[in-house]
Amino acid sequence: MLEIFSRLTPAWLHRAYVYTGSVGPLWNDFRFRLAQDGDNNQVHAAVYSRVCYELAEDKEERDFSWDDEGVESLKNWLQERYETFAAANGLPPEGPDPLPDPKEAIRK
Repeated sequence: MLEIFSRLTPAWLHRAYVYTGSVGPLWNDFRFRLAQDGDNNQVHAAVYSRVCYELAEDKEERDFSWDDEGVESLKNWLQERYETFAAANGLPPEGPDPLPDPKEAIRK
């Protein structure tokens, strides 16, 4: 599972009302959006590509319960959607190479 997805927990989702992220190179990136719905104890998730959520024409959306079981399902769904996107767009299924640690660049 991609590290960006494996970090998700119910408590982590309290970071922001809406959280967006992306994986992959610019203009060929897999994007996702997670929105809190505290009134219904749900997370509204969407995946899309290349443009912002509001303009994306390839959105796929799904709701998950905001608890341990629901977040595990969310993480698996995001991973599956990423792997499908990666296969269709020539990206590595394990995700892009990690960015170098900027502290290491300074030391050189």
